[in-house]
Parts: sequence; C-alpha cells; structure tokens
Amino acid sequence: MANQTGNACAQWDDRCMMSDLLDTAKFITGAYGSYVCEGSNGALRQVLQANMDETANDQFQIFQQMQQRGWYATKAAQQQDVQQAKQKFAQQQQQLM
Repeated sequence: MANQTGNACAQWDDRCMMSDLLDTAKFITGAYGSYVCEGSNGALRQVLQANMDETANDQFQIFQQMQQRGWYATKAAQQQDVQQAKQKFAQQQQQLM
C-alpha cells in the first residue's frame, strides 16, 4: 500500500476506504464550519450547523473504527500535558476578553 494519508492506495482495501472516508469527512466538516461562520441567513445556518454536527459525528465514528483496528494509532496524553494545555488555552481566552 502506498501513502495511506494521501489516499494513494495501491490496493483498495478496507483500510484504504476508511482512510478515504475519514479524509472526506474532515474536509466536509471544515467546509461546513466555514459556511456556518459566514452565512447570513439564520435558517440556512441552522441547516448547515446540523449537517456539520452530523458529519463530525460520522468522522468520529470512522476514527474510532480505524483506531480499534489499529489503523489510526494515537498517543495517550500525559496528565501533566493535559493540565498545561488547559492552562495555556485558559490564559489565551482571558487575553481575548
């Protein structure tokens, strides 16, 4: 199999298809995010938000399935790293207010 993350698979197997689905869901979720933020019609924004939420949930389910199969390895965060990230973003939030 060639580059999994770029979807250039030499063989179209389950892993390749799920990787493609994940990449597509990521792209669509991002696009919906832009449309929601830039939309001026409230009703349209609600529809786009609902679609984005549904696509993000699909994306997460694909990620979970890939992770369970060992096709998407993630490193568990150390508690100290989690606390540092929380502090960093809390500080940034305070600076914006």
